[in-house]
Amino acid sequence: MVTAVVLAVASASPATAQAATQLVVLDWNIRGESADMKAIAKVIRDSGANIVTLQEIHRRPNADQVKQLADELGWDITANAHFGAGDNVGPCDDPQPGKAGNAILSSFTIVERVTLPLTNFTTCPVNRSMAGAKLALGGTSTITVFSTHLSPGLSQTSVSRREAQAAKVLDYFGSRSQLILTGDFNAEPTDALSKRFVSAGWVDTGAKYANKPTHGNARIDYIYTRGVTTTSGSVLSTTLSDHRPIIMRMTR
Repeated sequence: MVTAVVLAVASASPATAQAATQLVVLDWNIRGESADMKAIAKVIRDSGANIVTLQEIHRRPNADQVKQLADELGWDITANAHFGAGDNVGPCDDPQPGKAGNAILSSFTIVERVTLPLTNFTTCPVNRSMAGAKLALGGTSTITVFSTHLSPGLSQTSVSRREAQAAKVLDYFGSRSQLILTGDFNAEPTDALSKRFVSAGWVDTGAKYANKPTHGNARIDYIYTRGVTTTSGSVLSTTLSDHRPIIMRMTR
């Protein structure tokens, strides 16, 4: 049995409060195998993002996309990156060496990491997980960032799988605050799954700042927050993936 570690979230008391840190969060499903990491790095640099969360990113023995991106951004693979594996590369067709999953990269140092398995399928569909990282913002200030990719599909079986995964995510967080949660949730804002997050106290930043499609004509990629102030955001225009990246500017 895999036991997930719950990342602690500390609140600064008035006596230790520090100047606000500007956070620029970019979330993007980069479509794994076809991703052009140099071009993706340019989009990230041009956006000014200092926190990047990615889905469908691969780590293979001869093609480590996490390291490729960290190197392109000038961020250290050990101090500034966390990869949370979901499943093997190509588990439902032609399995190959390596892992696919979610990644968090940041110019801030990562001081804690966690990967939470959300499913345990023996073959197909693709197993899902959630990656988490606590970032040191300076002094005693930190922010904890998570990213996930829930199962796709419109059948009742697919919807039930996705809702079960979302329930695990919500149970993991409980009522904790000072969090950023991003990812490809494969659910539109009007779906019951999305409404569950809002009802649980998560702010859908895209509803106010980036209420545009992120995949085809649908908005299924999100940056949720709890206890973090968002000041602006947008959906970026690019054809590098079948998803469009979301960017949000925040203060902590």
